[in-house]
Amino acid sequence: IPSSLGDLTSLNTLYLNTNQLSGPIPTELGNMKSLTYLDLGENQINGSIPSALGNLTSLNTLYLHTNQLSGPIPIEIRNMKSLTDLELGYNQLNGSIPSSLGDLTSLNTLYLHTNQLSGPIPIEIRNMKSLTDLELGYNQLNGSIPTEIGSIVSLERLSLRYNNISGSIPSSLGDLTSLKLLYFGQNQLSGLIPTELGNMKSLTRLRLKENQLNGPIPIELGNMKYLTGLDLSENQLNGSIPSSFGDLKSLNILHLFQNQLSGPIPIVLGNMKYLTELDLSENQLNGSIPSSFGDLKSLNILHLFQNQLSGPIPIVLGNMKYLTGLDLSENQLNGS
Repeated sequence: IPSSLGDLTSLNTLYLNTNQLSGPIPTELGNMKSLTYLDLGENQINGSIPSALGNLTSLNTLYLHTNQLSGPIPIEIRNMKSLTDLELGYNQLNGSIPSSLGDLTSLNTLYLHTNQLSGPIPIEIRNMKSLTDLELGYNQLNGSIPTEIGSIVSLERLSLRYNNISGSIPSSLGDLTSLKLLYFGQNQLSGLIPTELGNMKSLTRLRLKENQLNGPIPIELGNMKYLTGLDLSENQLNGSIPSSFGDLKSLNILHLFQNQLSGPIPIVLGNMKYLTELDLSENQLNGSIPSSFGDLKSLNILHLFQNQLSGPIPIVLGNMKYLTGLDLSENQLNGS
């Protein structure tokens, strides 16, 4: 990128995205005081993010994603008070998330995913009262989930997946009633799933897989009428599968495998007419396979293996014309 572009001090928008540009970002770009939109995404730009970009106080949108940028996120970004969209994902940025990002109170989207960021999530993130999308996944973040995130009631998408975050899920997240996507999978979260999550009635996807969550599945999750994907697999959940799940009539995917769930499979799961994947394998479920499963005519995958299911295989499973994977092995099924 030519450093001479810094002389274009009247420029409002600069689109250089989706090219094969390499080398560092010139510090001279910090001279473009009129710039409102800067997109350098999807190139091969390397080096660090220049602190001089903090001089772009009129900037609304900064896209540096999908490059080879390294080093820390400069604290000078805090000066971009007009910034509404900040996308730094798919790079090799390291260090911690600066608490000074909390000064960006106009921010709608913050994408820092798929980097090498470490340390805790700063509580100052609570100051971003307009935030709708917070994507911090695929990093090396640790510490606990700040309860203060529950005060960002504008949030629609929250992803912390594939990190080293520990502690419990804050019950304050139940205040995020506009949330549509919640991805906390592949962390070290422990404790109970808060019943307050049932207040998230706009949620379409909930993924808490591969943690150390224990206790029962809250019946309140049955309040999420718009849910299309629910993945609680690979935890230490116990108790029975809530019959309230029969109310999740928009559900496409239900993964509860590799837990310690017991009791019978609720007959009402047959209400999930749009279900394409049902995986209840590697639990301690008992009783028979419900004949109501014959109503799951959109099902592609049915995995019930490694449980304690008994009785015959229901002949109505023959109604599942789209089934590509059926595994009932390692149970106590009988009959012909």
